[in-house]
Amino acid sequence: MIASMTGFGKAELLKDGVKASVEISSVNNRFCEIQLRLPKFLQELEGKIKELIFSRITRGKITYCLNWEENVPPASYVKLNYEAADVYFKIMKELKEKYGLSGDIEVEDFMSLPDLIKVEKEEYELEKAWEITREATLIALEEFDKMRKKEGEGLALDLKKRIAELDRTLDEVEKLSFLNVEVYRKRLKDRISELLGDYKIDEQRIAIEVTFLAERSDITEECVRFRSHNQQFLSALDEKEAVGKRLNFLLQEMNREANTIGSKAIHPEISRKVIFLKEEIEKIREQTQNIE
Repeated sequence: MIASMTGFGKAELLKDGVKASVEISSVNNRFCEIQLRLPKFLQELEGKIKELIFSRITRGKITYCLNWEENVPPASYVKLNYEAADVYFKIMKELKEKYGLSGDIEVEDFMSLPDLIKVEKEEYELEKAWEITREATLIALEEFDKMRKKEGEGLALDLKKRIAELDRTLDEVEKLSFLNVEVYRKRLKDRISELLGDYKIDEQRIAIEVTFLAERSDITEECVRFRSHNQQFLSALDEKEAVGKRLNFLLQEMNREANTIGSKAIHPEISRKVIFLKEEIEKIREQTQNIE
């Protein structure tokens, strides 16, 4: 079943003291482009994340965002810098003794001093971080795929109805094509009558001209190819792999056949039907721009 190129998926994973939140969204694009937003310390995982996304998505402009929160108590990494405190205390005592200063040394005297508090937070092990990132990303991709496939189902239903309409119109065009010869015969006789007046019309010569026209205006081959493209289009809608590019190619071929039928048309109603065919092909083309 076809999948839309637009989708959204998110996941939140709580594991090993970490909350990893992943969001994946995409819009239409001829190729597969990925934009990543990662915490600075996880930049090294960019290649692995892209490889994982490429394994599931072939077309679209994809935005990937990873938020990383570690549930680590401050007491485990915010510590008193005893070496600095000892130096400050020693300096304060020396000042009191040398200049005969009164008063006790209080905690408040230390709090505004630089480098008294040090942060010794260890960075999360990269391999372990990748396992969490990978798991969260896969969950988000599952949600992302569900949404794309659901939209794809709706697109497929609409496209199948439009292809059926193309087939129906082709049937009408074929029926009208048999009137091409009669329309041409009448036009030819009327034109000759205008030019010759009361002179006798050479019916044999007209028959030859009409036969020649019948061969040139025959659209049987075009209709057969057109229907073949329609069937290939419908078959592609039921395939599992990405078929967006193939559908666009088939639409080009359908449009080519419609143009040829239009160039051979003599009956005015066929021309109107061809315009309808081309309009419908363009509507289908707009829809397929959203298919992976």
